[in-house]
Amino acid sequence: MEFTIDEIVENLPGLGVAILHLLHAGDRSAVRGDVIFQKELFLIGDYIEQVGDDADFTPHIFGPYSESAEVALDELVSLGLVGKSAGGYTLTPDGVRVWEKVRSAFPNDEVGAIEDFKAFINDLSVDEVLLFVYVTYPEYTYESARLHNILQKRKPLSASLYRKGKVSLEKAAFLAGMNLESYLDYLKR
Repeated sequence: MEFTIDEIVENLPGLGVAILHLLHAGDRSAVRGDVIFQKELFLIGDYIEQVGDDADFTPHIFGPYSESAEVALDELVSLGLVGKSAGGYTLTPDGVRVWEKVRSAFPNDEVGAIEDFKAFINDLSVDEVLLFVYVTYPEYTYESARLHNILQKRKPLSASLYRKGKVSLEKAAFLAGMNLESYLDYLKR
């Protein structure tokens, strides 16, 4: 059964609207895979309470995970609003049309935050994203299959985040698990 754009708009849940905003952000650049998608939406949900409540993130093998978000994304794919390829998830032309009709669901500051989170994460490696999320939100790591591996690489990963201008020197030292003076010595080497 096919739905019209107006029928989709009328029945689109808030989490679906948030996902459309995420995919529209950053000049509609692709969200590169499921892990990146989950972590971007997690950070958005940490900032926008309603998204966090709707997504209901729990600890999982790659850190915070939302089954509701996965289901909502799959539904957007099946409705033809989101395309999935080797490059990741992108809005289709119908997805853009629906986004244009629902974009006012979020106030400008929340739309700006979605843009900022996508800009922050979208050009990072999966390991850099996992380090940032694991260290910043340790309560989501107890199910993680990658925690030990990521923590073994925390110094070079944090240095990479710092060099890319994604985190401050203080945050990079925190991510590395070092005090600022020791971290500065590490960076000099």
